Amino acid sequence: MDKLPPSEKFFDISDYSRPFSHLLVRKIKNSNISPIHFTTLSLLCGISASIYIYFGKFPFFSAFLILLKSFFDAVDGELARARNRPSFVGRFYDSVVDFIVNILIFLALSLRFEIDAVKFFLVVILFHLQGSVYNYYYVLKRHKAGGDKTSNINEKKITSIYPYDNRFWFKIFHTLYVWIYSWQDYLIYKLDKDATELKNVPNSFMSLVSLLGLGTQLLIIALMLVFSLEIYIIDFFIYVYTILALIILFLRKMAYKQID
Repeated sequence: MDKLPPSEKFFDISDYSRPFSHLLVRKIKNSNISPIHFTTLSLLCGISASIYIYFGKFPFFSAFLILLKSFFDAVDGELARARNRPSFVGRFYDSVVDFIVNILIFLALSLRFEIDAVKFFLVVILFHLQGSVYNYYYVLKRHKAGGDKTSNINEKKITSIYPYDNRFWFKIFHTLYVWIYSWQDYLIYKLDKDATELKNVPNSFMSLVSLLGLGTQLLIIALMLVFSLEIYIIDFFIYVYTILALIILFLRKMAYKQID
């Protein structure tokens, strides 16, 4: 049910909901519930949270919905792996849902606090680039450590899909994914293409880079909502988290040049 072999697991800060998703997946593994159902639930949670954020109502409930979204986001892929039925449709649908939810959260904040369009688009771009740093190294880690290979660095060309994947929905979600994420994947690759030559990506570095994972980003947003700091969320991800991402890229180049 895991993306990595036991010896290659690292402390993933962004994957805080995994213990709970393990419990649920064990209960429903043999049910008729589809992983797609949980991806859709994560979308509904994100939409609901965005509405509450926009109106400035029930910040604790908004934070709960965001964390619930992260939980469902963990369940879908884990359920597919537990059944040994990885899916390209599910993989790309999941990423498209993440993008939609992120857009809605920042749109809600921008409209509520009358933030201009330039700043809105800037935080959307930077927020996703931060997450792409984590995804880049995590995909490398999984490929080099013999883990799950449903994801790749370059997702533009998928030569074959699983027999049970619906080709129509695969084409829809893969096309959307390429439009949304391919330029991000390419940019992060160009910033640190030497990482592809490493024999492995160390667990200590992966724990550090997991600060940039979507789960961590959403956790920070949830906490800022709880502590009535939502007016600072956009600035936080434009400035603080962009600096953190650059520091992590620098550390990879300086401190993890060669790995045995």
